Amino acid sequence: MNKISQTLPCQADTIFSPFKAEEFEHALRCVADAGFTGVELAVARPQDVDVGRLNHQVTACGLTITTLSTGQAYGLYGVCLSSPDEETRKTAVDYVKGHIDVAAGTGRPAVTIGLLRGKSGERRAFLERLKKSLFPCLEYAEGRGVTLQIEPINKSETTLLNSTFEVLEFLDELGSPDNLGLLYDTYHSHLEDGDIKRAIEAAAGKITNVHLADSHRGLPGYGDIDFKLVFALLRKGGYAGAYALETLSVPSADFVRENGFKSVMKFFQSDGVPD
Repeated sequence: MNKISQTLPCQADTIFSPFKAEEFEHALRCVADAGFTGVELAVARPQDVDVGRLNHQVTACGLTITTLSTGQAYGLYGVCLSSPDEETRKTAVDYVKGHIDVAAGTGRPAVTIGLLRGKSGERRAFLERLKKSLFPCLEYAEGRGVTLQIEPINKSETTLLNSTFEVLEFLDELGSPDNLGLLYDTYHSHLEDGDIKRAIEAAAGKITNVHLADSHRGLPGYGDIDFKLVFALLRKGGYAGAYALETLSVPSADFVRENGFKSVMKFFQSDGVPD
């Protein structure tokens, strides 16, 4: 059964949520009351998470944690898996292992490798360093029953692994481990893939999570992306995982809070079938 999630920060604010970290428990109640069945958590410091308390907070609201994002470790602390500096890479690996530990104690949501991979570098050297860092993370995740997922991110935010097709090629280079998937983000795909239909069809069977944001990085239905087609293609490809709103608060945080769930369900409940 698909979970419909809202991105929430639990330690440090993120521009991709209409809620502040300081109002975490209130935010959980709000998203549950709106109809969401899951939350994607932005975790900056996994070592500081009280897993037992987090479980209680989330389950008390009838919600499930669907994904843990790691990008704040890069944004706040500058650690990344592809750094030329070996100690920085080791620290980044430790952060990922910390996220894996949190995931293992909270129902085993997937852990996302987004900007934690780094933003720039000569392509081959970047990817080789990233591979070396990912292997111990994947081994650790396998031992804890957790899936990692790589998110294609547009080239204005990072210079490599921008498109769905690049990430699929990279997964092949890694040997396509069973516990490594692709997080499909509609906003990044709109910018980088050229043909969303072709991208979703190519990634069928590899997609472990979906981010929903329209062409202006706001709520679905307020931009140019054909979400009826997106949902139909994902269903046709056998996707049965979670969908998470990860948008900017445009035109306002209050607007996203009020309309977020409705914007997803408008398309999620449609019966469109792709050609």
